[in-house]
Amino acid sequence: MSTSRTSVSILARDKGVSNYLKVRYTKERRPQTKYPAQLCRFLYQTYIRDRNLKSLLDLGCGRGDFLKEFKNCGLNVTGIDNSNHPDHLLASQTVCADIDGKKLPFEDESFDVVFSKSVIEHIHDTDTLLSESYRLLKPGGINIIMTPDWSTHYRNFFDDYTHVKPFTKMGLDDVVLAHDFTILESRYFRQLPFLWARPYFRVFSDILELLPDYFKKSKVVKFSKEWMLLVVAEKQVVE
Repeated sequence: MSTSRTSVSILARDKGVSNYLKVRYTKERRPQTKYPAQLCRFLYQTYIRDRNLKSLLDLGCGRGDFLKEFKNCGLNVTGIDNSNHPDHLLASQTVCADIDGKKLPFEDESFDVVFSKSVIEHIHDTDTLLSESYRLLKPGGINIIMTPDWSTHYRNFFDDYTHVKPFTKMGLDDVVLAHDFTILESRYFRQLPFLWARPYFRVFSDILELLPDYFKKSKVVKFSKEWMLLVVAEKQVVE
C-alpha cells in the first residue's frame, strides 16, 4: 500500500472513531446514570476490596464513567482509550492510544486490576489485548472482563457497527485460559443492580425474559433478556 493511501486510511479511521463517539455516545443516547457507580461498587466489594488491590487500569475507558466511580471506591485509577471523549470526566488520568493489536504504554506489572466493559467485542486482535493485560498485571492481580453474551444479544449485536467479535461463555473462558490466566469466576450477568444484592429476585427477571422483544422499551425487560458475560481471572503468583 502506498504512503498516501495509508495516510488516507488512517485519517478515515480516526474520523470514524471520532464520529462514532459523537453519534453513539451523546448525552441523549447515553445519559449519565447511577449504573456506573452501582456496578463499580459491586465489583469492588465482590472481587477487589478483600484482595487488597489498589491500582486499576480501565481499558477502553470512553468518557470515564467507570474510571470515576472506581476512583470513588478508593482505587488509584488510570484509563486508556483510542480517542479523547469530549465529555471526559478524568482526562488528566487517561492516556490516548490504540489498544487493538498494540503494545500498551505502561511498564510491566504496573496494575493490580485490569478492567474492561464492553470493549473486547470491539477488538480485532484479542490475543494481543489479553497478552498485554497479563503483562501489565502484578502477580496476584486480576483481569475483570465484561462483554455482551452472544446467545442473548445476537439479534442486535451488530447494531453497533464497531462490534467485530461476539463471544459465548465458552469462547471467552477459553481465550482467557489460553493466555495463562486462572479463572476465579465466570458467569452470566444481568445488568440489574437489584438482583446483585437480592438474587432471590431472579425468578422475577426470568419471567420478564420470556416477554416479546417489543417490551424491551422497558430497561428492566431489556436487561432481563440481554445478558452480559463476566469473567474474573487472576495472574497467579509464581513461587
